Amino acid sequence: MQLQRLSDGQPVTIRLAFALGVGGEARIYAVAEAPELAAKIYHRPTQNHAAKLAAMLANRPEDPQTGPGHVSIAWPSDLLTANDGSGRVLGFLMPRVVGMYPMIDLYHPRTRRQKHPLFNYRYLLRTARNLAACVSALHARGYVIGDLNESNILVGDTALVTLVDTDSFQVPDPAQGCIHRCRVGKSEFTPPELQSVRFEWVDRKIEHDLFGLAVLLFQLLMEGTHPFAGRHAGQGEPPSMEERIKVGSFPYALGRAQGLQPMRTSPPLELLDPQVRDLFLQCFVEGHSHPSVRPAAQRWQEALLAAEAALVACADNAQHCYGRHLPACPWCERRKMLRGIDSFPSEAEVKRVRFHRTFSKPGRSVWHGQVDYETAIAIATTAIARMQRERAQERVVLSVLLVLIFIGLIALIRQVVLGEWRP
Repeated sequence: MQLQRLSDGQPVTIRLAFALGVGGEARIYAVAEAPELAAKIYHRPTQNHAAKLAAMLANRPEDPQTGPGHVSIAWPSDLLTANDGSGRVLGFLMPRVVGMYPMIDLYHPRTRRQKHPLFNYRYLLRTARNLAACVSALHARGYVIGDLNESNILVGDTALVTLVDTDSFQVPDPAQGCIHRCRVGKSEFTPPELQSVRFEWVDRKIEHDLFGLAVLLFQLLMEGTHPFAGRHAGQGEPPSMEERIKVGSFPYALGRAQGLQPMRTSPPLELLDPQVRDLFLQCFVEGHSHPSVRPAAQRWQEALLAAEAALVACADNAQHCYGRHLPACPWCERRKMLRGIDSFPSEAEVKRVRFHRTFSKPGRSVWHGQVDYETAIAIATTAIARMQRERAQERVVLSVLLVLIFIGLIALIRQVVLGEWRP
């Protein structure tokens, strides 16, 4: 398929073989003429798509973390039109994001240990701050993300963040005198006042984003725990996540949880820096009835920067970073509670696990998991024992063959000596 840029009419080649991904509304392709770009082509392009993209191009947000090879907001850079002279907008160009990972890979303890075991708490704090910076930059230009959730956020090894799927944002359009609404969202990131509300009927507000932002920050800093997840201690069936958010059942707020207690495996709220802890209470407790008091993204940036500056390293494991307001390393205590599973394993431990992963026989599937160090050792030990058994079997077979050959030679020599052998 041959398209062209609206800005200068230059051709852009779209090949099905270059598809990078597909969603309900569009498909994303690599661009042969420009490997640093990607093209998003709508399945059913409309005039509303074209108008919304034009408004976005006319009001580009500042990139808070721009640098060589990185953009923190994957914003449209040009429109793509049909090559038939109609000028019909079919999609747009945007920066191609490479070397980044879904945010859930980093805040979920198990996947982080498997894929990024040296991504410690300092990096999680930095990721949270960079995410807040991106949200702040968008809010400064009047944008509301709307569908703010973990699947729209990518994170790099150095904690840099990239927001994607930007054409789903709520976009103000002064030229047309309207607002292009965000029509989608995930209930677990939706504030109480919008629960059970159809998104296409409402104009989102910045304070709606601030609830979703706080949920994501809580998950980053609390081992993937959703702030409204908890153990139901009341009568009857446990309420759904949507119901908990709607009534404000934040289990870490004394007297406000309504029969909900924190998960046994989640870290205590005291783990958090006091400033950060207060902002969560401000968002989820005070902000439940008064959305306007939810902390702004800029306020999160300031508190997270101070929290990172207050980190100290554990004497037993340098990967254990924690706030100096705590009397002891919480990650060492957590490892004991989880029976040896370490949220942030040491460099030496990671090297040992990676060494034992190499024990696999060619032609067999390789084990790529890593639940914890002890499990990795057990699997590696099993693999070594299997290899030793196979080698022992091979030695037995070889010994039998040698014995048979030796017997055959003896029989041949006997025949020669006795004159029985005939060539």
